[in-house]
Amino acid sequence: MQRRTFTRGLAAAATLGSVFAARADANFPQKPVKLVVGLAPGGIADITARIIAPRLSEILGQMVIVENRTGAGGAIATKAVAASAPDGYTLLVGFDGTHVTIPAANPAIGFDPVGDFAPVGKVVDSPVLITAHPSFPARDFREFVQLSRQMISTGKGTCDYGTSGVGSTGHLTMELLKLRLGFYAVHIPYRGGGDARAQVLAKQIPLMLAAVPTTSADIRGGYLKGLAVTSAKRSPVLPDVPTLAELGFPETRGLDVNSWVGVLAPAKTPQAVLAKLDAALRQTLASEDVNTRLVNAGSTPVKSSPELFGKQIAADFSQWKKVIQESKLRLEA
Repeated sequence: MQRRTFTRGLAAAATLGSVFAARADANFPQKPVKLVVGLAPGGIADITARIIAPRLSEILGQMVIVENRTGAGGAIATKAVAASAPDGYTLLVGFDGTHVTIPAANPAIGFDPVGDFAPVGKVVDSPVLITAHPSFPARDFREFVQLSRQMISTGKGTCDYGTSGVGSTGHLTMELLKLRLGFYAVHIPYRGGGDARAQVLAKQIPLMLAAVPTTSADIRGGYLKGLAVTSAKRSPVLPDVPTLAELGFPETRGLDVNSWVGVLAPAKTPQAVLAKLDAALRQTLASEDVNTRLVNAGSTPVKSSPELFGKQIAADFSQWKKVIQESKLRLEA
């Protein structure tokens, strides 16, 4: 009799716990929500997060706080969010570097970009931009390639280029171009695109690769110059910067490299919470002010569904993995 009563008590407690959990999900959010960015301020992920956070706060009725947690090209923040409570209060502002190129280049990175996360939705797309200081002698990427080849043949040194980190999209793109076009440049990894930008502005390194928003304002202001974009078409905010295809490289035919930024939650986050976050993100991107600020920064707002975003992450991961294997890229810090 006592055992039956004890069993019924456990069942009742479990049912009550489920009810409370369901109510908590329905009332989400009841405290501030954190958007974790894995790179230093100034890069595309950070810029995107800071543009969408205020409107998300208004829609959710709670503070949405942007937290930069740097290290390992964004991998430290990515692992931390994957290990956090799946309750919707700690979200990752992920980008193609953290979720595609870095894990594709390093299988031992410590997280599964597909299995450890529940996609909320993609926010923006943006081409990768090859940027240089105005004093750099090359006017475009074709002249840079010629300069690099000349420096190697005459023994007059090499050119350095900065990116947001080892295995980032900028890093892999440049290494792929080096293989296809036969030039040489030394990779200098930073904690984020914003840090690389600061070094180019200070003339500590001659050029860098990052998504358009990182340096678009500097180029429009004449503080930096764009050598090329890696997309199939020119960026609307930088109409004077040519594509690689326009510069006449047959080896780059078909190359169309874009960065993206999206919001992800830890795996096993309740569907009710994900649905609220999905709806809030849709409303945010439907805001004219948010859209205008993202476009002016050089991004294209694209709110895909969680399902489509998840499929893109898996497809992009498979594509870059194949590129790395076929090109036999050796990634070094």
